[in-house]
Amino acid sequence: MTMHARPSRIGAFALALIAALPLAVRGQDLPPAQEVIDRYVEAIGGRAAATAEISTQASGSFEVPAMGLTGTLVTVNAPDGAMAMKVTVPGMGDILSGYTGEVGWSMDPMTGARLLEGGELTSMEEQADPRYRVRDAALFQSVETVGENEFEGDACWEVQYTWISGRVTTECFSKDSGLMVASISMQESPMGEVEVVSLMQNYEQFGDLLYPTLLRQQMMGQEQVMRLTEVKVGDVDLQLLVPPTAIQTLIDAGG
Repeated sequence: MTMHARPSRIGAFALALIAALPLAVRGQDLPPAQEVIDRYVEAIGGRAAATAEISTQASGSFEVPAMGLTGTLVTVNAPDGAMAMKVTVPGMGDILSGYTGEVGWSMDPMTGARLLEGGELTSMEEQADPRYRVRDAALFQSVETVGENEFEGDACWEVQYTWISGRVTTECFSKDSGLMVASISMQESPMGEVEVVSLMQNYEQFGDLLYPTLLRQQMMGQEQVMRLTEVKVGDVDLQLLVPPTAIQTLIDAGG
């Protein structure tokens, strides 16, 4: 009995010792979050290019393989954070969403026109903030490198953000290239809160910045695939940013 109990006591002592170590000591092999972020910003083209006040328009294809759905997509982003996206699926119609800088909205054939609120609106506001392009510290309560992971064979550092709102998200940055390869977050939706895992691949340069041209978004057991074929920088058509009439009616009515 004694021979079997002794290793158990040693194991318990080791676990207690590890638990007592400062977090800085236990995580000493993890690079500081700011170092990982700075490397990412440099990898996509540098801080000056990332914070330049320019408009962009991206276009490409949209697919939900499990449902056999295919279509086209267009996204527009303005320097002030206004943004909009249109996905067109033959036989279904247009799926629209956007953020005016103050109001978040969506409109599709299934749920109709609606203004976003609560967690949905907060998430869109935070993602649209121009400061997020360089992960400005003012947006977060804390930013910390929390571990290592691997996506599609690319080893990466996991950085966890606790936003000012209290929302928690995680991004994973390639150890090799410094580019972001994945993000993980809990998102509010009409069906409740769902985990969304987004994979970013096939970075290409448009203008002064690198953009992932293959985005795979996994949620609720399904995957959406977006492939960008073109990104216009600077002189783009901002008409998509104008809310549709049904949305504007809701805005005028106060929701």
